[in-house]
Amino acid sequence: MELLSEQKIVKQKRIILLDELRGTAVILMIIYHTLYSMTFIFHIEAFYPAMRAVYHYEPVIPIIFITICGIVCSFSRNNLKRGMKIFLIALAVTLVTYIAIPSQVIIFGILHFLGISLMTYPLLKRLTKKINCKTGALISIFLFILFYNVPKGYIGIQPYPNIKLPSVLYEHYFMSFFGFPSDSFNSSDYFPIIPHIFLFIFGIFAGEFIISHKMPAFIYRKHIPFLDVIGKHALIIYVIHQPLIIGILYIITSVSGK
Repeated sequence: MELLSEQKIVKQKRIILLDELRGTAVILMIIYHTLYSMTFIFHIEAFYPAMRAVYHYEPVIPIIFITICGIVCSFSRNNLKRGMKIFLIALAVTLVTYIAIPSQVIIFGILHFLGISLMTYPLLKRLTKKINCKTGALISIFLFILFYNVPKGYIGIQPYPNIKLPSVLYEHYFMSFFGFPSDSFNSSDYFPIIPHIFLFIFGIFAGEFIISHKMPAFIYRKHIPFLDVIGKHALIIYVIHQPLIIGILYIITSVSGK
């Protein structure tokens, strides 16, 4: 069970650097979610400053995951199967969080997004095939940045001029999945299709570039075996790490009386 990892290499040997980057993102994710749980679930005031310090850097973690997911699609023979598996796990996460921690329920998190992205990869692949890799990658990054604040109601990046989107787009619950969250929508982990699909497409272009060009030998070598192992098992770690964190913190706070 591997989150965003290559299951079967088609044209090239495994790119170990991607596993190590994924492993790094997993460690950062665990640290962030530990601080998040201490701060917002167990309300341990001593960790508020640390949470504030790392809050603005949190987007780096999903950016790594989503980009790598797009890249490895070019090396996998069955993205539809991978997408279905991840999406089913995502639905299970929704059910468990809804029952166990209703206030932190995950309706459309990163696993939901990745599952749908992988299932739609064949269609996206047809579109990306018609565009030069470098051009497509630049356009994708530009669109990701341009539409990054769509869930907040506008197009553009503050403090630069932006375009406010019609409020009607945010009135229907189902539109929340596309990036237009309604007032009734609530998901503690939220990764809508817009803008994140553009980041995924950037990964697709990057994967095609890697296939069609000779890459430096170091990307195929192990540098930090520990990160490589974590990266290869990122999905199972993602699924179990939050319950483990909450369980451990519950025991600690219960024993300490805090």
